[in-house]
Amino acid sequence: MRKSTLLIALCILFAGFVSFSSRAQETPAMPEIFFVMEEFVAPSDLQAFIETQQKAVDLWKKHELDIPLFTYRTAVNSFYWVVPIENMGSIDGVFQKAGDVVAKMKADGFDADKEFRDLSTSRQTVIHWMKDLSYHPNGNMGQTNDNRYCEWTFVSLRAGHEKAAADVVKKYIDFYNSIEETDEWDIYSVVMGYDTPMWILMFRAENALTMREHEKMLNDKYQDTYRKLWMEFSTHVRKYEDQKGWFLPNWSLNVSE
Repeated sequence: MRKSTLLIALCILFAGFVSFSSRAQETPAMPEIFFVMEEFVAPSDLQAFIETQQKAVDLWKKHELDIPLFTYRTAVNSFYWVVPIENMGSIDGVFQKAGDVVAKMKADGFDADKEFRDLSTSRQTVIHWMKDLSYHPNGNMGQTNDNRYCEWTFVSLRAGHEKAAADVVKKYIDFYNSIEETDEWDIYSVVMGYDTPMWILMFRAENALTMREHEKMLNDKYQDTYRKLWMEFSTHVRKYEDQKGWFLPNWSLNVSE
């Protein structure tokens, strides 16, 4: 659903499923609500989209777009654009800032309506970071440039099973607290969007090989426990889908390393 230039601006301005890039002790409060735009690009349009998007990014920086912006590209030619917000009412302020910059971009000869026409389609969601179900035992939370590789699991839960599923996640946390090895993840709930109730599990690593090696090490030691926990969790799941991708710092804005 698109509406006028402001929404088209959002389609090119936001980047996905993340929290602020800093250590917990450096940030008084982690953001918990995010407006997310998922943008889909046909393979035949990908090169044109990338070239056009780079022009837009250069203009954001020229006009100092004042929005925390995190961008991801997936393995299936889609992009996640996410901006942290205080509450649903904050979206109006985001539209205002986007509109101001789009007007300046147009004055520079970059008409977003024309430039991005037919290059992509999109859908929007609002997600909530589930702090109690996310796990960062070392206190290192958020997106940084040294863990650009990401994997997401989109879990469609059975209606009414949210509490029971959360109880199983807490068993995972208790398990990791009881062993020497550890892992890290974030869980987000979709509060406005498609196919709810849905949770999004997000994992980060330096690269895919690092993630696979870490998984293998853990599985070799604890496969029986993992199997038992997964069987318990899966009884609350209707379906799930895995996606992989990469953080794009050069297309992100106001991101601390």
